[in-house]
Amino acid sequence: MYMSETATLSTIIDARVKDAITSFCKRRGIKLRYLVEQALIEQLEDEIDLEAYRSRRDEETFSFEEILEGLNKKK
Repeated sequence: MYMSETATLSTIIDARVKDAITSFCKRRGIKLRYLVEQALIEQLEDEIDLEAYRSRRDEETFSFEEILEGLNKKK
């Protein structure tokens, strides 16, 4: 993913968590910035997916067999 603009994000976290993340990044050879950005993107995607699920969970559903039967009837 290409970001055309960047911004600074500052937060306070437990020192043990920061140490663990820093150590993890060093072992994996990845930048802390990359790990944090990817984690935030993943969390946002999960939340958006969950919102979509919640808004549609009461919709009528169809089994795969029902869909196939409908297709066969159209032929």
